[in-house]
Amino acid sequence: MRIVPNHANPSRRAIARGAALLALALPASAVAAPPAGGGDSGDGRESADSPADIAALIIGLQAGRTAEPPRPVNPVAAPVDYGTAINTFGGGGMRTHEGQDMFAPEGTPVVSPTATEVLETGTDGGRGNWAALWDAEAGHTYVYMHMSAPAGVEAGEKLEPGQEVGPLGCTGSCDGAHLHFEIREGKSPYAKPIDPLPELQRWQPAK
Repeated sequence: MRIVPNHANPSRRAIARGAALLALALPASAVAAPPAGGGDSGDGRESADSPADIAALIIGLQAGRTAEPPRPVNPVAAPVDYGTAINTFGGGGMRTHEGQDMFAPEGTPVVSPTATEVLETGTDGGRGNWAALWDAEAGHTYVYMHMSAPAGVEAGEKLEPGQEVGPLGCTGSCDGAHLHFEIREGKSPYAKPIDPLPELQRWQPAK
């Protein structure tokens, strides 16, 4: 008598193989944990291709695929006043204003909006205590001016979103405690500036 190999539940095996191939195309973090109870069917055989396991895997893959990255945080860790027309990008007056002024109480922490690398820090008569942070993912440099003390970070340091850069203040050429915040296109505090206000209004408040 010829023995025929057992190929029971071919559709289940095909689904399991497809799910496994899909898992290889996504990060491990996107894959859902197996259901409670493990994969033992009770008779010593693994049941990793059961409908419940396959459904959990597919749901986990879909959740990982659709999850949105966290939004950047606002660089001033407090409610802010954006001032008047002269405090906006362009300045609305005789001088060139390449950023947005953000008024808040002196000493309020100013923070990194995203994962960044510190490019430069310094102190001078115009910018006061200042720092420049590079966001490689966005391709932008964020410039902070007029802090009340020298930046508490150093060139080459990697910062997490919300990590403090220094205290808001009024050093250099300024009028009233505020952060002068710039966004520049490229990896330089002297690259082309763009209006930061639309981004500032979109970013979530820092905590």
